[in-house]
Amino acid sequence: MESLAYTLEKNKLGNLKKKKRILVIVTGGIAVYKTLDLIRLLLKNEFSLDCILTESVKNFVSLITFESLLGKKVFSDLFASENSEKINHIELGQNADLIIVCPATANFISKMANGIADDLASTVLLATKSKIFVAPAMNTNMLTNIAIRDNLKTLKKRGVKILTTTFGKLACGTVGNGKLLEVEKIFEHIKDHFLSSNLLKGKNIVVTSGPSIENLDPVRFLSNFSSGRQGYEIAKAISNAGAKTTLITGPTSIDPPSNVKIVNVKTGEDFLNFSLKNLPADVFVSVAAISDWKILKYSNEKIKKKKNMNLKLVKNVDVLKTISFSNLRPKLIIGFSAESQNLEKNSLKKIKEKKCDWILANSVSNQKVFNSNTNKVLFIDNNKVYKWPRLKKSEIAERLVKKISEFFKTERIKFN
Repeated sequence: MESLAYTLEKNKLGNLKKKKRILVIVTGGIAVYKTLDLIRLLLKNEFSLDCILTESVKNFVSLITFESLLGKKVFSDLFASENSEKINHIELGQNADLIIVCPATANFISKMANGIADDLASTVLLATKSKIFVAPAMNTNMLTNIAIRDNLKTLKKRGVKILTTTFGKLACGTVGNGKLLEVEKIFEHIKDHFLSSNLLKGKNIVVTSGPSIENLDPVRFLSNFSSGRQGYEIAKAISNAGAKTTLITGPTSIDPPSNVKIVNVKTGEDFLNFSLKNLPADVFVSVAAISDWKILKYSNEKIKKKKNMNLKLVKNVDVLKTISFSNLRPKLIIGFSAESQNLEKNSLKKIKEKKCDWILANSVSNQKVFNSNTNKVLFIDNNKVYKWPRLKKSEIAERLVKKISEFFKTERIKFN
């Protein structure tokens, strides 16, 4: 007999499959044969599929093979007019819930990264706002070439999910990294994407991120080392989980996540005012590093150089505490704590003083956390402290999304 948990997940995925459309873009590499297996697996699990082939695919597998497998027309020519259903080819990408490029050759990855649109596949990708997966497959030397590495990094920064290649014997006869990820694992990524994309559906969540800037005069200011990276990853993960997401951000050099409302601010007062303006919300995530102090008196003119100078600072606004005590207090308030000493003790004190629900605490004693892709945090909930291992900031964001989802599930159970 199937376990209840397994049955529930199967039913949940089944409901998703009836609604979700996947566009499979196939480019011309030897791994194209494995894409046929992926299509079979997706069809077996009742996903709705469309398929675009690049011209070079025909050197490996005929167009008829794909059409026979799909039971419908596949597309390859940007200017074809023979489609009796009169489908706008660009709409294939615009209407897809997910696009996967499998296999993705070095050439096609480079076209994607550089915005080239010289065929149907590349044009569709430029015109879509759908989530994109890329499953590379190529020779090891090509994969490790700096141009390809840079292009993959560029795609990652734009929100494309790269399905990492595996090590093994390649078509050219050599052994190394570059094999297409196993079809079953690609399917797991697709399944997980659709399951997680509904975790926070219907929720309205506000995230603050980045540093504040407190001006001294027209050219000088008081600020900190915050890169905003963790907050941006959290906003992206929350948006990917289906929530309406607002990101209130101080100045950063990071590209903003897609499908997120961006509010650019500078001062602590700005952070507070726009945070209040975006209430009511279900969740408030306070990641921004807002200065504890601000300059008492701003000078409209550049202050001339003197031998010594005394700056008068006053206490800045407390955004987290103000939101926690607001009449429009969100159901869940999450704060961040950066400490150079007594991390756990000071963070437990902060969660009580600010009256927030959770705190993620990290040490800044060695400054390695700033502008880094990884972090190590304590997760504090109801005075219980959980030590998370060192993780990528994107992985911390994904963990937090699951925690938020679990919180609202528990809330529903309470009131049912």
